[in-house]
Amino acid sequence: MDGVVIVTRPAVAEQIVGQCVELGVPRVWMHCSLGTCPKLGKKLAATITSVSEEAVRLCREHNIAVIPGGCPMMFCQTADFGHKYIMRWSLRLIGNLAA
Repeated sequence: MDGVVIVTRPAVAEQIVGQCVELGVPRVWMHCSLGTCPKLGKKLAATITSVSEEAVRLCREHNIAVIPGGCPMMFCQTADFGHKYIMRWSLRLIGNLAA
């Protein structure tokens, strides 16, 4: 297995990361529609994110490469125009997406 994308509540993300540790999964991406570093919409991001600080810590502790936020669809070659261009561009513009 190359990696896991997590799109669920943060508490469940922690359980999934625990399973990733057990299975030796090398990469984890925790989804958040508002980017990897929400500055605008921070309160909203907290209610719609999969990112858990404990899950991120667990990934780093076990040398799992982790992306805490954003959406992988923004970077997929076959992604729709909205994800690939509008979301990625607008999140970078407002500073909610790390380079």
